[in-house]
Amino acid sequence: MPVVHVVGSGTALHYRESGDPDNPTIVFAHPLIWGGDSFGELLAGLTDEFHVVTVDIHGHGLSGYRETMTLEEMTEDFYHVLQSLHVPKVSWLGYSIGGMIGMRLAIAHPDVLDSLVLVATTARPDPSTIKAATFHLWKMFRDGHRKDIVDSAMKFFFADRTYREQPELIAKCRAKFVGITDAQGMFAAALAAFNRFDIGSQIRRIATPTLVIAGREDPAATPALADSIAAQIPKAKLEIVEGTSHLVGIEKPLEVTALVRGFLRTSTQVN
Repeated sequence: MPVVHVVGSGTALHYRESGDPDNPTIVFAHPLIWGGDSFGELLAGLTDEFHVVTVDIHGHGLSGYRETMTLEEMTEDFYHVLQSLHVPKVSWLGYSIGGMIGMRLAIAHPDVLDSLVLVATTARPDPSTIKAATFHLWKMFRDGHRKDIVDSAMKFFFADRTYREQPELIAKCRAKFVGITDAQGMFAAALAAFNRFDIGSQIRRIATPTLVIAGREDPAATPALADSIAAQIPKAKLEIVEGTSHLVGIEKPLEVTALVRGFLRTSTQVN
């Protein structure tokens, strides 16, 4: 598995590649907790037309982290990773914190992006009520109380319809959540997201063609917040997926794949 050691910080960031390197490149940046392997069905649906690079966010998978990080610093780290890929431009498919990084990349380094897909993400800080509740859960998660909070956390990630129609998926993801053995790095990345700056007034500078996707029942990256992002980015399109919550790409991978594929066919040079 390739690794990039970021100049300056020395942080090691790992990534995986699939698909034909001669095809347009998509870089997939996963959400907190749920690594790229959780989105296998979504990503597999894109490898026939795209070269897919799945990065491990700081503190996840095989990537290192720093105890204190900002989203801006993480963004610069991934800019370094993109430069190491030696491809002209990429499509950045950023999920939750991956979307926060993607928007910052599009603002600071528009030259490296061909297009931008933002899934279940927001440009603004969380409201204080949500931030307080989730921060308490994150501290319990870090301290090893994952069995105690898993059911509360799963209700955040998945819609009621998913519980009714995909019990096997719920059981699989529940076991994955409980089975995490070391959450220190994930917590460090979560702190960067919790302490993020408000870039809501800056995203209008994003000139990159952008697709914004939200789950109808997402309590954090709500459809209203997604609509706000799409309204401010000049070349943005909004899609709301019914019957899903924060993990829309796991709940309905085929539908999300179709949306991403259709968008990228018009914004990249796919043969």
